[in-house]
Amino acid sequence: TASGKSLIYNIPVIESIIENPEAIALYIFPLKGLEQDQVKNLNELFHKVNAPRPPLNLRGGEGGVMLPSPRIKTPLKPAEVYDGDTTSYRRGKIRKAFQSGIAGETEFPPRVNVIFTNPDMLHLAINPFHIKWEGFFKNLKYVVVDEIHTYRGVFGSNVSHVLRRLRRICNYWGSNPQFIACSATIANPKSLAEELIGLPFKAVTESGAPQGGKHFMFINPSHESPYTEATALFIKCLEAGLKTIVFTKARKITELIYKWTVDRAPQFAEKISPYRAGFLPKERREIEQKLFSGELLGVVSTSALELGVDIGGLDVCILAGYPGSISSTWQRAGRVGREGQESLIMMIAIQDALDQYFMRHPEAFFEKSHEAGVIDPQNKNIIKKHLPCAASEIYLKAGDSVYDTEKLRPLIEELVQEGMLNPGKRGGIWFSRSRTPHREVEIRAIGKPFDIVDESGRHIGDLSGTRISREAFPGAIYLHRGRQYRVSELLIEERKVICKEVDVLYYTQARTKDETEIIKQIETRDMRNLTIFRGMLRMKNRVTGYDRKNIFDRTRLSRHDLDMPEYIFDTEGLWLRIDKDTDNDMKALGYDLAGSLHAFEHASIACMPLFALCDKGDIGGLSYPFYPAFKEPAIFIYDGYEGGIGLTKRAFDVMDEWFKAALTVISECPCEEGCPSCIQDPQCGSGNQPLDKEGAKFLLERWTR
Repeated sequence: TASGKSLIYNIPVIESIIENPEAIALYIFPLKGLEQDQVKNLNELFHKVNAPRPPLNLRGGEGGVMLPSPRIKTPLKPAEVYDGDTTSYRRGKIRKAFQSGIAGETEFPPRVNVIFTNPDMLHLAINPFHIKWEGFFKNLKYVVVDEIHTYRGVFGSNVSHVLRRLRRICNYWGSNPQFIACSATIANPKSLAEELIGLPFKAVTESGAPQGGKHFMFINPSHESPYTEATALFIKCLEAGLKTIVFTKARKITELIYKWTVDRAPQFAEKISPYRAGFLPKERREIEQKLFSGELLGVVSTSALELGVDIGGLDVCILAGYPGSISSTWQRAGRVGREGQESLIMMIAIQDALDQYFMRHPEAFFEKSHEAGVIDPQNKNIIKKHLPCAASEIYLKAGDSVYDTEKLRPLIEELVQEGMLNPGKRGGIWFSRSRTPHREVEIRAIGKPFDIVDESGRHIGDLSGTRISREAFPGAIYLHRGRQYRVSELLIEERKVICKEVDVLYYTQARTKDETEIIKQIETRDMRNLTIFRGMLRMKNRVTGYDRKNIFDRTRLSRHDLDMPEYIFDTEGLWLRIDKDTDNDMKALGYDLAGSLHAFEHASIACMPLFALCDKGDIGGLSYPFYPAFKEPAIFIYDGYEGGIGLTKRAFDVMDEWFKAALTVISECPCEEGCPSCIQDPQCGSGNQPLDKEGAKFLLERWTR
C-alpha cells in the first residue's frame, strides 16, 4: 500500500508505446471506482511525458553545450475507460477504432493505447465480441491485473477463467501479451497470480518506498459500545484538526456513526461524510475529491474505501472492529500517512473471537504472516459455466491453446448431454449451442443467482443459491447497498425474492437443521492421535425458523417458525472422527460431548480467516455426537459454496497452526462458559446450543500437544 507499485506497470507500458505507437495495454481493476482513479493518474503521467522540456545543458553555466530537449515522435493519447458507466455511444466509438479498415476515424481518437476495464466487462462485453476488437488484440502487449488479493473465493475462481478465455483470444489473434499482476501484501502473491492467470510468475516483494511512522493503538472497551467509542474518538480527532477515516464492518454502522457524530458535534456536519457502496458513482467521486482537496476533514466508510482510490493525505484511521484479516487491516491502515507524515491507527475491538485474540496478543498481529488468497480454478461447477463461453468465442478443440480438452472430456460430455455444447462432425471439436452463454454466467457467484426485487418489480440485487435459504427466507432482513429490505416471498421455481424496504434496528438469524453425507474421500492426514479426512460432501440445509436480534447487543427480540424446503449442494470439506478413547476420556471428565464438538467447530471456523482471505460465513460446520455412517462422534467443516472454493483445502494444509490458534482463542478468553469472543457464533443455526468451552479446550489440547 502506498508503495508506488503502479510505476511497475506504467513505466514499461509508456516505454512500449513510445517505441511502437500501435502497442496496446489492457488494465483490469476489480472496481469501477479504481478504474476512474487510476485512469486519471495515468493520463496525468501521459501529459507530463508529452509536455516539452527545456534544453539540456551538459556542462552547466553560460558556456555549456546545449542540446535540444528530447521529444517523443507520437504524443501519447489519453487512456479510456470501457465499463458499465461508459456511454453506449462512446463504447461504440472505442470499438470501431479497433476494427480493421476504419482506424482513421476523426470524430474520436482513432486508437487509444490503454484501456481500463473490470472483469465483469471483460467477461460480458469484450471477450464475447473479440471479432470487433481485431486491432486491439493483434497489438496487445501488456495485460495489467491490479489488486489481485481481491480475487478470492467464488469471484476469483470465476475471474481465473475469464482471464484464461482472454489468453485464448490473444492466441487466436497472434499476440502474446505480458501479464503483470499487483497485490496488497498476502502470504502467496506468486501462487495466487499463477492460479488466477494460468501462467508462471516471478514475485517482487520488496518495497523501496519511503514511509512515515505508523503508530498503532489497540482499544478494548470494557463498558462503552465499540461504536460509541469510535464516535467519541472520531470527534476528538476532528477537534484536533486531524484528517480522519473511520472504517466499519457494516453499512448500517457506517450511517449510525456518521449520524451520532453530527448529532454530538454539529459544527462538523459539513466537514464529514459517510461513504459506502450504495452511493451513485458521481456522489462517490465527489466525496473522494473533497477528501483529496481538504474540503472534508473526515469520512466514515465501509470497505468501499479500502482499495487504492487516491483520497489524499489522511492522519488517523479508526477501525470499528477488526476488519477480518491482517491483509485487510494493513490495507485500511495504508489509507493514512501516504504523504510521508506520521500517522495513527486505532483498532477498537468488538465482541468477536479474532478481535479479542489480537487484544490479548497484540504482538501476534505484527508477527503473524499475512493470509493467503485462495481460489479454485479446478471447481467443476465453475469450469462448466465457462467452457460454453470459451466455445462461443473460439470453438474448443483437441490440443486447445489453454484448456486441456482431454482432461476436461467428462465435463465436455456432460455439457453436450445438457445441450450447452455441440460436437463437430469430424470429432475433437465443440461449439457453443448458444451465441451468448455469457449472459447466464454470474462471475461473482456459483450457479444462476436468485433475482431480488421490490414489490414494484424493480431489481435490487442477486444472491447465490447456497446463501438464499439462510439470508432470504420469508421475514428475513436483507441488506443491500446500505438499505434494509424485509423478504415477503421466496419463489424458488422462479428463482426470485420479493421484498419491501424497511428501516429497523434488528437483524434476522436463521435457525437451521443441517445434514451431510460423504461422497468421496480424497486424502487423509495424521496429526498426533487424530486422523483428518478431506473430500467431497453432500450438504442438506433446511431453515426451520429465524430469530430477530438487536443490531447493537445481539439480544433476541422474538422467535419465528418456518416450513422451508431442503436445499442440497455438493462441496469440498474435511472431517474428524472422534475415537473411542477420546470419547471415553471426555465422559469420564464430565464434559458434554455434543457441546464440546459444537464449541470446537465454532472456534476453529472463527480462526480460519487467520490463514485464508475469507469471511466466517464462507465456511460451514456440523458436529455429530453420533454419526450413523461412522457409529461414532464426528465433526465436519465445509466450503459454503457449491463445488468448493479451496478454503477447507487450505485449512487441511495448515491444520496444526489452525488448531493451535483455536486453542489460544478458547484458553485465553476470561469468560467461564463461552461468549462471542471465543465459542459463540452470532449466526449459529442452532442458537449456540449446546456449547461446552472446557470440553472443546480438552479436545484441542489433546490434538495439538
